[in-house]
Amino acid sequence: MKRIIALIPIFTALFLSAGCSHQAIQESYWGAGTSVALDEERKGNIQKAETELKVALGRADRELDDEKRASSLHNLGAFYRRHNRISDAIHYLNKALKLEEKTSGSSSERVGRTLAELAAAHAIEGNFFEGRVYADRLKPLAKYYSENEALFVEKVLEAYAIDIKKYEGDVARLKPKADAGNPEAQYELAAVYFDGPHAKDVLPKIISLYENAANQKYTDAQYYLGVMYDKGRGVTNNDKKAREWYRIAAENNHSIAQFNYAVFLMQGRGGPKNEEEAWVWIRKSSAQGYPSAQRALSRYNQ
Repeated sequence: MKRIIALIPIFTALFLSAGCSHQAIQESYWGAGTSVALDEERKGNIQKAETELKVALGRADRELDDEKRASSLHNLGAFYRRHNRISDAIHYLNKALKLEEKTSGSSSERVGRTLAELAAAHAIEGNFFEGRVYADRLKPLAKYYSENEALFVEKVLEAYAIDIKKYEGDVARLKPKADAGNPEAQYELAAVYFDGPHAKDVLPKIISLYENAANQKYTDAQYYLGVMYDKGRGVTNNDKKAREWYRIAAENNHSIAQFNYAVFLMQGRGGPKNEEEAWVWIRKSSAQGYPSAQRALSRYNQ
């Protein structure tokens, strides 16, 4: 069971003022390029917008300081979050956060924007366990924002709010079925614990529930065990175990597991590299409508 929130997009990029020098000229080009990217995104020209944001990041890397580079990283990460490319979003937003903490302090308005994006990205992925640390840091910074930004921050924090009464009710409803061996209840109870207030204290129980459901061929549990070992989510990262669980779920027709298993085959993670087999699984995932697989297949066929 994954909770996924609908989040309004913020088309606010991070800009900084420029003076009159070579650097100022480069800043002007950088700011103009970022503006063009956001305008193209509004028009629905997503690929062009992505290209412009990458060009802006390249300019910041070559010509500008850490603040501008952090802004470009934030803008690209936020763009990917808005278009549900969550792994890419988290990658760039984490890099932005490190630079922003270095340049403006850990409790700045700029840091808050990136914390909000990171928390949102993890929430869209259903990963409240890892996202909660960003949401908790965001709470005291919410006072900085107004209008659309304030609404976005409010939605993010609402997503991480725990309804204790509902949590306890879900546990009471699912636990007897899970204890009786029902794999769907085991999977759902593990997810409730994982999103709950005491997740770190009950990690062994969570893992056990997922494993019990997976061993009964409950495909979502098989896939999610792959994710946990892949991302080191509540367990030590283990590529070999991640690959094996992705393979099992893929063979049981889980579209995301098929794509993730293909990535492991393509990269040789957790076992031998096999690009030919990887494309077999990407095609299977794409045929089921998984967007990442469809994008990969489209690029391959160009």
